[in-house]
Amino acid sequence: MNRLASAPLPGATEFTPEELRDAASMTPLEIDVLSAKGEPSRIRKIRSPRSWAFDTSVINGHVRARGAFAPNHMVVLTVLRGADSSICSVPLQAGVSLTIPDGEEITASIRPGVVYCATVLPVSVWADIVHAETGTAGGPAPAAHSVLQPPRNAAHVSQQLLETVTRFDAVAPQGLADEMPPALVDYLGAVAAALADADKIDRHVDRALGKRLRQAWLAEDFIRANLHEPLSILRICRTIGVSRRQLEYAFNTTFGVGPSEFIRIARLNRIRRQLRTAHASGRTITEIALETGVTHLGRFAESYRRLFGETPVQTVRRK
Repeated sequence: MNRLASAPLPGATEFTPEELRDAASMTPLEIDVLSAKGEPSRIRKIRSPRSWAFDTSVINGHVRARGAFAPNHMVVLTVLRGADSSICSVPLQAGVSLTIPDGEEITASIRPGVVYCATVLPVSVWADIVHAETGTAGGPAPAAHSVLQPPRNAAHVSQQLLETVTRFDAVAPQGLADEMPPALVDYLGAVAAALADADKIDRHVDRALGKRLRQAWLAEDFIRANLHEPLSILRICRTIGVSRRQLEYAFNTTFGVGPSEFIRIARLNRIRRQLRTAHASGRTITEIALETGVTHLGRFAESYRRLFGETPVQTVRRK
């Protein structure tokens, strides 16, 4: 895994944290920037005309993301470097394999340095691969399913993944067909076999950590539904049934910031999305800020500039 995690990405494109919303293949995302911009992220996308995609991503932003992929498709993801990030309440670490089924919302907390390969493919194709590798029928689990692979399985998946990436390096993306190339099918087969084998010996990722991640995402849902109101930590704790310490721990583990800071940042990101359409809506910066729960306009403008690298006025003026 380390060889791939540190290798350059031929043909990769660079993007900022906010541009991640359109970067992943077949997966539009809503992005909240959680800290100021750092180094550019990189992604290499290999796509067939219609049916599948293979992304190799190096994410250097600190963001929270939500979204979903194309109908009747799913994601198979292999983590090369986790960087204390998580997807669908699954902690990411090198050697984790993760499947996300059709219809499940993607929730992700990404910190700088995470590296992964993600394949978006039709559910029916994954079912065929699973059957061919394990002899069992059926497609993905009804919810996100992950395992930390034993070393033997991890080495095999890593080798197949390396062969897949090497094969793509030699093929122009324009020459790809809707049918998956054999190298990609072999890699996905190795993942399917590793998932089945790891299930038998119960080598799962940390379940306690997964619980904290779910608590943070549940609290975030409540926060976003009530951003226009004053939000106290005690009210959030009472609503989701955790102590103040548990809430702090869950947010710092999941998002890398405490709940109070997360509320402030969530307001800034919501305001930014609305400022982008302020000309069309005829609303002013002050109206948007006050309706989103801002109580001090001076502090708001400075916080906005530090997080996004531009003032609210510049956001409104920029196309």
